[in-house]
Amino acid sequence: MTETIEAAVLPKTVPELLAAARAMAGLEDFGDLSFMKALEVLIAGFREEAQFSAMGEQLAYGGVINMLVNRLRYVRDVKAHPEILDEKIVKPIVVLGLPRTGTTKLQRILSADPQAQGMMYWKMMNPAPFPDEEPGNPKGRIEAAQAAVAMLTELYPAFVARHPTEALQPDEEVLLMQGSFDCVVTWLFARSTSFYDHVMNEDRRPVYQYLFSQMQYLQWQEGGARGRGWVLKSPCHTGLIDILLETFPDAVLVHCHRDVNKLLPSIAGLVEEMRRIHSDHVDRKVLGDEMLDYFGRSMDRYLELRDQLPSDRILDVRYEEVVDNALDVVRRIYERAGRTFTPETAQLIGAWEEQRPPHYLGHYSYSAADYGYASDTIDRRFAAYGERFRRYITTDRSISA
Repeated sequence: MTETIEAAVLPKTVPELLAAARAMAGLEDFGDLSFMKALEVLIAGFREEAQFSAMGEQLAYGGVINMLVNRLRYVRDVKAHPEILDEKIVKPIVVLGLPRTGTTKLQRILSADPQAQGMMYWKMMNPAPFPDEEPGNPKGRIEAAQAAVAMLTELYPAFVARHPTEALQPDEEVLLMQGSFDCVVTWLFARSTSFYDHVMNEDRRPVYQYLFSQMQYLQWQEGGARGRGWVLKSPCHTGLIDILLETFPDAVLVHCHRDVNKLLPSIAGLVEEMRRIHSDHVDRKVLGDEMLDYFGRSMDRYLELRDQLPSDRILDVRYEEVVDNALDVVRRIYERAGRTFTPETAQLIGAWEEQRPPHYLGHYSYSAADYGYASDTIDRRFAAYGERFRRYITTDRSISA
């Protein structure tokens, strides 16, 4: 539930944002205040660096208030129902890889099975039930998410074409992780070098602890796991698999691979559209350098961490397999996860693919030159990755991932 705030009275300081959230929720207790340091850095970056448009300010500051309201409601509910903290998160499937490698499709087809708990967009937009919500009937939260998606689709079709967004479909759990106020994805839409430097140099464990707590909360709302395992997905996990496995030690990890020369200009195009939602000042060359730095550093760390794991700890799959032979990929994942691949599983995946062909929400294009990438820039930066996973990286078609 996100309320519109007049620009003239839009809260833009941390005290104002906290006060606005308390007033909206009718609650006072934020619980552990360790998130305040990250919130201060984030809001300073919003104010001094992000160069928001009027709409961008509404979305960014309004989003922070919404996350604070959800935090207040979570703290209240844990006090009333301490059993929330007893919820077990068992053997989640986590899809890794650089962006635009088929991770979105794989997460969504895996989540189509009733054996799975999906990270539905509407849940992440408001993980806490609305005050008037009847248990088991989150109609208001779903409608709020549908309204948000309708606004995105109408005003920002270029973004939705690149990243199909549906209220009743899964999305990246970074939407939950942003509620820690310490998640790098916020920098992807609101450019702030100070926040980026903070995120890249601080301990990431609190972000994952927050994610875990919110998954417990959502699971409890649905009467527990009931034999269903979570399906997670985010490229942001790739360089943090050590912390990911500390948080979810029995996770089934799946890494999607694709030619980096295809995916990096594609992700730059997506981030460009994310930033244009919030700002009228987007420099493609700067953005290209930033994507090369962030995803390059992430992959460097991933390769180091992977060397420390058993050779079969992560299941590697090719982008083309996810696009052309998804059922076989799911079978292999299920074998590792101990899930049963049923005729219903195959039917549901087939139906999902039929209803959502490539580019079903619009076509788009991208070019390495648009972001200042010379012919060998990407190859040189990702040489170690390309050499190690050569067998999984082939020339492919430009299909939405």
